[in-house]
Amino acid sequence: MLVIIISFAAALGLFLILFLALDWNFLLSMILAAALYAALAMLLQPEKKIGKIRISSLKNGEMLHEKLGEAGEDYDRLCRAVDRIADPSLRSAGQELERIAGNIRDYLVQNPKKIPAARRYIDYYQETAANILEHYVQLQDTQLSTVETRELAKKTSETVSVLKDAFALQFEKLMQNELMDMDADLNLLKQTLRAEGYEIKDRERKEG
Repeated sequence: MLVIIISFAAALGLFLILFLALDWNFLLSMILAAALYAALAMLLQPEKKIGKIRISSLKNGEMLHEKLGEAGEDYDRLCRAVDRIADPSLRSAGQELERIAGNIRDYLVQNPKKIPAARRYIDYYQETAANILEHYVQLQDTQLSTVETRELAKKTSETVSVLKDAFALQFEKLMQNELMDMDADLNLLKQTLRAEGYEIKDRERKEG
């Protein structure tokens, strides 16, 4: 907003000087003022960065910035869900999941070129974790106590344990500079979640 205000004020000032003070042609004054506005808006616009690295210096920088933004949104959802969990044991497990996810996020911010290698983690693992915990919290907030709700709480606890191992493995492989496109690990996790009764939805399927 500040960039727009400054650019507009400068363009208006130039127009008034050219048209009123110097008696230039109205249309020419408008064109020059518009050109000044466009130039200032472009020059003053802060450049997007990933950490301290300008995205213009990265190959596919815009894509990397967008993908990291997706990861950040899911991480925030995960953290909000964990904060609302009432069960001490599940909350503790969720906080450990949150800690590992935070480490991965910080690593990717410092090493944006590794973001493509974390594609499966961003598009599936972390989003799945956020979805599951949000679903649990929604059920928790109903304050119902039925066989089904107690069973879901148990499944959620077991699934969070699986996800913790999956997150840790993903981070380990990322640190080892290995591509995190691990079909075998991903398929195993999907099978585990389906066995626990969770519906599998991920960005790749939604984008396909």
